[in-house]
Amino acid sequence: MNGLRALAAVGVFGLAACASAPKAAVEETAAFVFPVIGDIPYSKEDAVLLEEKIIPAVKAGNYPFVIHVGDYKSGGAECTDDHDNAHAALIESLAPMPVFYTPGDNEWTDCDRKSDPATGKRYSELQRLDTVRTLFFADPVAAPPGLEYRRQRVQAENATWVYQGARFATLHAVGTNNGRNEIAGDDPADAAAAADARDSANLAWLNEVAAAAKKENARALIIAIQADMTVIASRLRGKACAGADAGREVQCDGFSALRAAIRDAAHAFGGPVLVIHGDTAPFSLSQSFAGAEADNLWRLNAAGDYGRNALGVAYGVQDATLVTVAPGAAQPFTARALISGAAAMKH
Repeated sequence: MNGLRALAAVGVFGLAACASAPKAAVEETAAFVFPVIGDIPYSKEDAVLLEEKIIPAVKAGNYPFVIHVGDYKSGGAECTDDHDNAHAALIESLAPMPVFYTPGDNEWTDCDRKSDPATGKRYSELQRLDTVRTLFFADPVAAPPGLEYRRQRVQAENATWVYQGARFATLHAVGTNNGRNEIAGDDPADAAAAADARDSANLAWLNEVAAAAKKENARALIIAIQADMTVIASRLRGKACAGADAGREVQCDGFSALRAAIRDAAHAFGGPVLVIHGDTAPFSLSQSFAGAEADNLWRLNAAGDYGRNALGVAYGVQDATLVTVAPGAAQPFTARALISGAAAMKH
């Protein structure tokens, strides 16, 4: 049986053991800041910006941690060791600042855009997923005990930690309709089984994390993913995918269950909730979540996705993001570009 199918069949979830420390008292009005990196580098220009400006600025800020929302290469670039090594070097360069990374579609689901010269066949994105997990999730993040870092046993890239009374989590949800579209190098049934396994793991993890946030009366709940879950055709929105739904272009919404679960978790938690993602260009902070909303739920499309369209017109914000969390404020979340200082658009 394919290992990913076996994972879907087992369906057992839980928290990996880790060191824990008592929570310190936190003033309700205390605000804090952390950086988010993602969708970079897509070009040599991006690589220079990352190395010469973004990484030094993050290190100089002495932040408690960094969130990386994936896509550490462009979707059209071949999936090679060079990109992996560069991402590993970024994580190492920021040490001892912990980097909580959640994978993007560019580093695994999009790998089958290219063919392996040795075989003439498209690369397997599922083999590539195994490689990403081996390279970046074989060992836990080197986080200080005060962050109370834990990760999910069945899907190690799903993590949670606590800072200043706020609960954080990563969930492995990616673009290309959550790994269900544009299947070129794998059996679609295997791709569907992999998507089902990740969906199950994500929903279980979200439930555990949201319940923990509620029980501990967390000041805020912040969830980081790669995919922009709002980019779904209106005729497909809410039409859940299941079973063998994977292929070139499936007619279902690969984010339906997770988006609804996040909305429901926000309602149940009651405090301010922020979903951070990359994947698409608009650097924006809003309360629009492609469907029924929760009044306490915000969405940040982080900076990073940048380029020029076929007409040569620039799009996106070529930068990283600084997020400020102020749970007691009327606007509990704000965001600005790390280097330029530009504020995220509001709509």
